[in-house]
Amino acid sequence: MKKLSCVTIMVLALGLTGCAGDYVINTKAGDQLFAHGEPERDRDTGMTSYTDMDGDYHLMNTNDIAGIVKK
Repeated sequence: MKKLSCVTIMVLALGLTGCAGDYVINTKAGDQLFAHGEPERDRDTGMTSYTDMDGDYHLMNTNDIAGIVKK
């Protein structure tokens, strides 16, 4: 019974960590920015917001982004 509980906990933990993946934002200037969680694009303002690996919130113009790739 104890093994079953450990396996269940491990499966749940792996499932939850898969929800918040890391992303790489490539800019047109050639920079690479690393985001924790998927960046959010606001079509009304033309801005993209993301949280970096340190937990800091950033906002940038979507036109400056060349691509976003899940890591």
